Amino acid sequence: MTLPSLIGHYKQKALQEQFKVSYSLLQQAFLKIEADWGYTPNCYYWDTNPYGGQQCVEYKENGDCNKWVLEDGSALPKDYNGLMGDCSAVYGALEKTLQVISKCEGQAFAKNCIPEYEGLDTVTKSNNPDLSDTEAKSANAGCAAFFKERLLTTQTAYVYKNGMIMIPYNVTSYPIILVDINGKKGPNKWGHDLFAFQLRGSMKTSLKVSASDRCWTVEKGGISTKEMLENMYGVKYTK
Repeated sequence: MTLPSLIGHYKQKALQEQFKVSYSLLQQAFLKIEADWGYTPNCYYWDTNPYGGQQCVEYKENGDCNKWVLEDGSALPKDYNGLMGDCSAVYGALEKTLQVISKCEGQAFAKNCIPEYEGLDTVTKSNNPDLSDTEAKSANAGCAAFFKERLLTTQTAYVYKNGMIMIPYNVTSYPIILVDINGKKGPNKWGHDLFAFQLRGSMKTSLKVSASDRCWTVEKGGISTKEMLENMYGVKYTK
């Protein structure tokens, strides 16, 4: 192997190890919160949706769905996606469990909590240069909190003692978490050191940190959270 190849291989292995550490820290932290509370907090997407599938019956002009219903035509229950009423308290508990050293509630980039990340919209545009800015945003409908402008200016970001950065999609609901496994060190790119996770669970199971199946992307040369977990465990990862 040439020297550049060796350096690239070393960096890739280092990021894989940092991913493994960050994933383990998150999983153990949520299990600790669960143990401290004595029950599974309501902050998760269903591990297996109890209501079955859904279908779109009304569309917007740009093609996005405007109205979803169950497969039998009945209205979607409020908890169709999962139970999320405890998310605010869960994120608060996570601050203490993982030892936050800095917290930015908006203007995270200007306040030096985060580096300048790209967003779902700008990565989509970069990966598909023929798309307009509007089309790039429409392709990520429902995930605007992770668009570049909002990531840098409106999202809450937590910097932990070990350097890891965490950005919840919404600190009062939505158990989707964007994690920079090595903080500001770089490359600060989606699918390299920036990964999207979800909390999954049920009334009968513990919280599980999983690859997010929504609001994620991969920049050139990276891999998805799901693929990283598959590589880490050597098995097909389905959630």
